[in-house]
Amino acid sequence: MPEVRVASPADLDARQCWRRANVARGKVPGAQRFERVGAKLADPAALVVVAIESPGVVGMAQAEPGRVDGGALDPGLCHVSMVFVDPDRWGRGIGGQLLDAVAEAARARGHQRLQLWTGAANERALRLYHRNGFRETGRTHHLATGEPIVQLTRNIRCDRRH
Repeated sequence: MPEVRVASPADLDARQCWRRANVARGKVPGAQRFERVGAKLADPAALVVVAIESPGVVGMAQAEPGRVDGGALDPGLCHVSMVFVDPDRWGRGIGGQLLDAVAEAARARGHQRLQLWTGAANERALRLYHRNGFRETGRTHHLATGEPIVQLTRNIRCDRRH
């Protein structure tokens, strides 16, 4: 099993793992998106968790302070914006480890719940989130591409899953 921990500055090239996972999903990212992800991972307000296994980062999750409908900060909310695992390691429980590590670190920062949005048709992601304590809120939106997305939340105030 990999070591899962809050990222250090040396780990912040986790975007290579992000890129490999996206390519495996058939969503090849362009150079601008790759750079934006690098900026999100380096943001001082970001909570970045990595899974490390030889030869390096095999999974990563990024979260940030949550906002009420994209506006004012909600101090109890932590928004999970990325969870990716190297495709060679899919199905090994690394995604769940990353989510639990995000929950633990977010709770230590004073957050009470996690939220995220994912594609309504992304069955792999939905299975992961449901297995790891997330529940759909009933809120939906559509991306600019027309793809429907759904919101999920997880209460972490008293969350001691493991």
